[in-house]
Amino acid sequence: MPEASAGVTLLEGALVVTCDDALRTDYLTVAVAGAAIVAVAEPAAATSAFPGAERVDCAGRILLPGLVNAHLHPELQILKGAVEERSLHGWAEADHFDGALAVLDSDEGRELQRAAVRAALADCLLGGTTMVGVYGITRGANEIAAEELTGLGLRGEVTVRDITFGESAPAAVPCRYRLHAEEALTEEELRAAAGAHARGERLVMHAAETEHRLQLAVERFGTTTIRLLERYDLLSPRMLLSHAVHIDEGERELLARTGTPIVSSPTAELKLADGVAPVVDLVARGGVVALGTDAVVCNNSNDMFLEMRQLGLVQKLRYGAGALPAERILRVATRGGSRALGVSGTGAIAAGRAADLVLVDAGSSPLQPLIHRSEYSNVAANLVYSATGADVTDVMIGGEWRVRERRLRARDGSRQEAILEELGRAATHLYDRVL
Repeated sequence: MPEASAGVTLLEGALVVTCDDALRTDYLTVAVAGAAIVAVAEPAAATSAFPGAERVDCAGRILLPGLVNAHLHPELQILKGAVEERSLHGWAEADHFDGALAVLDSDEGRELQRAAVRAALADCLLGGTTMVGVYGITRGANEIAAEELTGLGLRGEVTVRDITFGESAPAAVPCRYRLHAEEALTEEELRAAAGAHARGERLVMHAAETEHRLQLAVERFGTTTIRLLERYDLLSPRMLLSHAVHIDEGERELLARTGTPIVSSPTAELKLADGVAPVVDLVARGGVVALGTDAVVCNNSNDMFLEMRQLGLVQKLRYGAGALPAERILRVATRGGSRALGVSGTGAIAAGRAADLVLVDAGSSPLQPLIHRSEYSNVAANLVYSATGADVTDVMIGGEWRVRERRLRARDGSRQEAILEELGRAATHLYDRVL
């Protein structure tokens, strides 16, 4: 254990859920230096090893790794509730929704986009998310998201839509090419994507989300979505597949064997009547599974705690009451997301990992009674099935507090009240235009 104390902060008194291979839950002290965790130890040992360290009292809190929202359309925050009681393929019948997207896609829509993106990302941060996979679908949204991720101090990535898959330019925020979905695929684009993938680029696609989209792939290309991607050598840890609801047993084995990660968004998939992804089967095969909230138009929330709960419930409905224990769900929401986004060194509380940490109020009413003993613990279950983002008190990213005592500490000084006020004004302006 390191002996130097200069620049070390000890987070003391919390009930720590490590989410590492040991998945330890105990009253431990976490030592942070710079952007990294340097030790996780028994309290007395940590105090002895770092006698001059700054000490932060975290008593009455649960400390866990930062959550990863691996699939988010943030500019749609402004359209929450706009397409209720419709399937994904029924959105096209909502004229006001199409009109709103057209405005967001225009030059006039840039500041409306910014208000929505900033609000969505701030909401994620306040709820314990430390890394976001942004998937903007309107023109300019990804550029704005890159700026807002940086301004808020969030980790994350954005996407770029370029059917030629030209060389990606260096950026402050990592970028990933997107193929979007089956209805937009062409042979030409697939060939270009294969070339980009071969040179090491990262890609993302909505894949096999609905039976309709799956049928489109069969009609146009003579095979299913996953096998089509295999045909073009597009399955690997660098290809991120959103949803993957309608995949057969052979395709599940193929995804696991190639290390191709999927992002499940169970709330959106249920609300849109897409179906239930075979997450338990993928996990059992050693597949990489992450969790994402998708968009508020089909979720109404950016809360990853609610998403964890939903994942557990739908998988139990499909596979049985004993399927996907809470501890495994916590790993999907932390380590699974980090692996899916290709970010090493995050997703667990262990020496050498990034200091991306979340404190949850252990005294919150929904978490009661909270029991942790050697022979019995309900901590993981209560985090997954009882907690919400409202129970998060503090968030640290890369050793810096980005939320402290439920207050935003953005790099750019943004205040949460101002962010919400701006979103309200933007939404009013947008609906004045399209209704």
